[in-house]
Amino acid sequence: MRPAIPRRRLLGALGGAAALAAVGTQIPRLAAAVQTGELLRSLLPLPAPYRVPLPVPPVLTAHQDATTDYYEVTQKAATQEILPGHTTAIWGYEGIFPGPTLVSRSGRRTVVRHRNALPVPAVVHLHGGHTPSASDGYPTDLIVPDGFTGPLPHHDHGASLAHDSRVYEYRS
Repeated sequence: MRPAIPRRRLLGALGGAAALAAVGTQIPRLAAAVQTGELLRSLLPLPAPYRVPLPVPPVLTAHQDATTDYYEVTQKAATQEILPGHTTAIWGYEGIFPGPTLVSRSGRRTVVRHRNALPVPAVVHLHGGHTPSASDGYPTDLIVPDGFTGPLPHHDHGASLAHDSRVYEYRS
């Protein structure tokens, strides 16, 4: 004679089956979701491994006072040779990829004015730092380029909207 299934195990199995069925009905809807970006596959062959030197970005020069390092960075379109012998259109900081290096010194404040010369609004976000929330680059803290007439993406009313440029402050 087989032992009876405990009530908790039976209820748990029924609940799990119901949850699986509910998720299963949503899969076709999730699969049909609209893609926000377009995947563009390159027709160019990749270079042989370790044949292309690692790009070393230039160090941007800061304007300094007694306590602060000031930088100005412009986001702009340019072309660059990423794969040998081929140019690629990029949107880069100072028109290069990767962008320039900014040096932040311990005990000094770093102030960066980001100017947007791209054809669309942009957001700046710094990874890996202890950043004040006002300078963190919330996803809807847009820098709208001068002369932009297109529609803005969804804009959070709690976020900030800057025209042409925005100043970010970092303390180290």
